[in-house]
Amino acid sequence: MSAMKIEARWVKPQRSRFAIALIAAFSTWPALACGPDFPVTLLDARQQSLLSMSEGVFDFEVSRLLPKPTTAFKPVDADGWLSPDEVRAAAEASDLSEAQLASVTLMRSAPDAASAEAAGSELPADLRLYTAAAVAWHAGDIAGAQTRWAAVLDLPADQRALRGVWASYMDGRTRLMMGDLAGATSAFVRTREWVKDGAADPLGLAVASFGEQARLQLDNGDPVAALNLYAQQAALGSSSGRQSLLFVARKAFGDQHLRARLLDDDLGRQLLVAFLFTRSHELTRLSAPADADPYALPAAEPSHPTVLGLLDLLSKLPAETLPEADRLAATAYRAGRYEQAQRFAAAKDSPLSAWVRAKLSLREGRMDDAAAAFAQAARGFPKDEAWGAVPVARDPDGYVDGIETLVPSCRVQAEAGALALARGDYMQALDLLYAAADNYWTDAAYVAERVVTVDELKTFVDRVAAKPLPQKPAPAIDAESDEYVESAVLEPHGALRWLLARRLLREGRLDVAAAYVDDPELKAHAEGYIAARQRARSAFFRIDQARAWFEAATLARVHGMELLGFEGDPDYRAWDGSFDLNDPTTYDEEYNAIINPRSDLKIEGPFTSDGERERVGMSRARPLERFHYRTIAADLASRAADQLPPRSQASAAVLCEATHWLIDRQPDSASALYRRYLSFGPYVPWGNTFGRQCPMPNFDKAERERDAHFRDRLWRVGRWAIPIVFAFIVLVLIRRRQRAAKG
Repeated sequence: MSAMKIEARWVKPQRSRFAIALIAAFSTWPALACGPDFPVTLLDARQQSLLSMSEGVFDFEVSRLLPKPTTAFKPVDADGWLSPDEVRAAAEASDLSEAQLASVTLMRSAPDAASAEAAGSELPADLRLYTAAAVAWHAGDIAGAQTRWAAVLDLPADQRALRGVWASYMDGRTRLMMGDLAGATSAFVRTREWVKDGAADPLGLAVASFGEQARLQLDNGDPVAALNLYAQQAALGSSSGRQSLLFVARKAFGDQHLRARLLDDDLGRQLLVAFLFTRSHELTRLSAPADADPYALPAAEPSHPTVLGLLDLLSKLPAETLPEADRLAATAYRAGRYEQAQRFAAAKDSPLSAWVRAKLSLREGRMDDAAAAFAQAARGFPKDEAWGAVPVARDPDGYVDGIETLVPSCRVQAEAGALALARGDYMQALDLLYAAADNYWTDAAYVAERVVTVDELKTFVDRVAAKPLPQKPAPAIDAESDEYVESAVLEPHGALRWLLARRLLREGRLDVAAAYVDDPELKAHAEGYIAARQRARSAFFRIDQARAWFEAATLARVHGMELLGFEGDPDYRAWDGSFDLNDPTTYDEEYNAIINPRSDLKIEGPFTSDGERERVGMSRARPLERFHYRTIAADLASRAADQLPPRSQASAAVLCEATHWLIDRQPDSASALYRRYLSFGPYVPWGNTFGRQCPMPNFDKAERERDAHFRDRLWRVGRWAIPIVFAFIVLVLIRRRQRAAKG
C-alpha cells in the first residue's frame, strides 16, 4: 500500500487512521483510575508480572523483517491531520519560488489541462507539463494526464529536476489503472532509480513506490513478491508499509491457501510468526470468570486452533530453519504450551529465549535458574531497543486494559528485581529496579523508601548517585502560544537522592540530609528547616526555642510534601499528593462516604516474604495519616506553645495555626488543640475564628512581656532583699568586733 496518493483525493483512509488513533487513545482510560497515566508497576501484582509473557509489537517486528536498505530513501507518510493534497501543496511551497508557486496555484484552478498549460507558459517545462497533467487527472482526463506525464519523462535529465520523480510515480499509478502491469512495474522501479541517483523526493515517492508495486503483485496473484516489497517499505520506516504487512498477515489467517503460500517462504513465515507473537489475541476473544482468584497462576492465553496448529507444525521443522524460534517460544508460553516453549527457546540462544526460560523456571520453582536466565536476558537486550506500546493486561473480552511502552532490557531488569525482592535479597532488588527506574520508578521507589533501611539506602546512593547531575535548562514557554508545555520529569538519579533526603529528614538525620537535595530553592527550605530544628534545641531562652520550633513547623507545613513526604503511601509525592492509591474510604448503599482508619500497604500473595513485611512495617509513616507531615507540623507548633507563656498572644496564635493545619482532615486532633487553648489560653478578639483565621504569633511582644515580668519580679525581690543584705552585713561586722574585743 502506498504512503501517498499525490494527485488522487484520497481522504477516507486518513479518517480511518484518525479513528484508529482515537480508539487507541481511549482504550487506555480504564487503566488510569480517573487520574493521570500512572506508570506501570510490577510489584503490585507480582505473580502476574513474573509469570505472564509480554506481547510483542507488530510494527517493531515487521520493521526488521529485512535489513534496512542502504539507499537514502525517506518515507513521507500521510499526516493524520492533513489530506494528501495539503501535503502535496506543502511540498510545492518548499521547492518553488514565490512566482512559480503563484503560477502553479493559478494553473490548478484552470478548468482543463490546455488552459492550465497556457496559464503556466513561463514555467519550466517539467513543472508546466506535470501541473497540467494533474489538472487533467482531477478532471477525469486520464489519457491527457498520461500523455503529459510521458512528455515530462522524455525531457533530458537536467530539464526534469523539479517534477521528473513525481511524473514517473504517477505514470506508474496510471499504467496500473489501465492494466499495464509491466509498464507500471517499470515506472515504479524507475522512480526509485532516479531518487537513488540524487533526484529530489520531498514526498517520499521512492518509498511509496514499493507499496504501489506490492499492490500490483498482490493483484497479480504473487503474495510472496508483494510481501518482499512491503517488507522493504517497512524497513525504510514507512508506517504504510507496516500497515500493509498487517493486512496481509490478517488475511493469511483467514485464507488457508495464502497461509500455506507464506509458510513456504522464509519471509512469509517470519511475518506469520510476527503476527502470532504480537497479535494472536485478534483471533480469539478472552473469557475469564469475574470472581477469579487474584493469586491464581496466570491463565494461558486462549488460542485459536490455527495458532495451535501452526505451533505444532513449526515445532516439527529443523531448528536451523527457525530464526524466529524465540518468538515462537514466547507465543507457545502464552498459549500454555510450556514443553513446546522450552523446545523453541532451546533452538535459539537469544535474549528473548532467555526471558522465556526464566519464566519457565519460575513456574517450576527453580529460582536460581530463573535469576540466571533473567541476567542473561538483561545482558542480551540492547539498552536502546524499544518495542513500542504493549497492553499491560487484557480484560475478559480481550480488550486492552492499560498500555506500557515496552523497553525489554528495562522490563527484564525490573522482573529480575521483583524476583530478588521475593528471595529476600533487598539490595540486589534495589540495584535491579533502579537500573529499570526510567520505566519502573514506582517499584524502585517502593524498595528504596519502604524495604531497605535508611543506612542501606544511603550507602546505595553514595555508590550510584553520589553527586547531583548538571541542571538542565527549563523548557522555554512561548507566552503567545496556548500550547501546553509539560514540565520536565525528574530523572531517577535526582529523584533517588531527593527520596533519601526526605527519609533522612523524617528520621532526624539533620546533619547529612541537605547534601542530597539538589534543587537550589528546595535546598534553601531544607537548610532552613534543619537550622530551625537545631536552634530550637540549643537556644537558651524558651521564647527563642518557641520561635525556632514554630519556624520549623511552618516549613514542615508549607513545604512538607517536598521535605518530608513519602514518595508513595501515604503522601504520594510522586503525583504531588493529588491521588491516594490506598484510600481507606468506603461507601454505603446510598453512596455516603465512610471514613475508615487508614492501613499501611498490604504485602500479600506469592513472591512476597515475612522479611519484606517486617521491613515495610518498620518504615511506615508516623503517624500513619494522609499528608502525615501536617501532623508533624502541628506537633512542632505544639512544642513551640509549650515554651511560651500560656496566656500570651503568641501561644494562642501558635495553637490557632496548628489547629488550622488539621481542622479539615483531622478534626479530632484539631479539637484537642482547641481545648488546650480554651483551658489555658488568653481571651483574644479573634477567638471566634480560631483555627480558620489566625494572626501571626507576636514573639517580640512575648519577649517584652517576659522582660517586663522579669524586671517587676526583680524590683519586688529587690525591695526586701537590699535591707536584708544590709542588715546581714551590719550583723557580720558587729560579730567581728565582738570577737576582736574578746581576743
